[in-house]
Amino acid sequence: MGQVSDTIRQIYLTEETNCAEALFRAALASRGKELPQECYRMMSGYSGGVSSEKLCGAILGGVAAVSALINQGDEESFEASKEASAEFLAACEEAFGTSCCHEIKEVWRNEEERCFGAVEKMAGHLEAVLRKYER
Repeated sequence: MGQVSDTIRQIYLTEETNCAEALFRAALASRGKELPQECYRMMSGYSGGVSSEKLCGAILGGVAAVSALINQGDEESFEASKEASAEFLAACEEAFGTSCCHEIKEVWRNEEERCFGAVEKMAGHLEAVLRKYER
């Protein structure tokens, strides 16, 4: 099994994918899962804090990945995916002092790599949560 961070640079920077789609795709790729392209494109609306700069799109992409990878359609895995999502959000809030896109961008965004440093850091938190909650 790979790690979420193994492909995040390629997906986010080289392919110039938005933060939400990049973290979602990297997480699924790390677990050998592939979805139709339209499933990845649907994540684009979450970038930039759903274009409002509120809740960070990368966090939303990570939560979507948690749901896709942990929730198997039964009550037990559904509850586990909720716990994992809350844990991922808490880890990001602790690391950045916020979950607000605007506030994260003020510190982490630059013209060359956009928010790559923040997204890469979130990939590490997502990996830890996935390892803890995967069956």
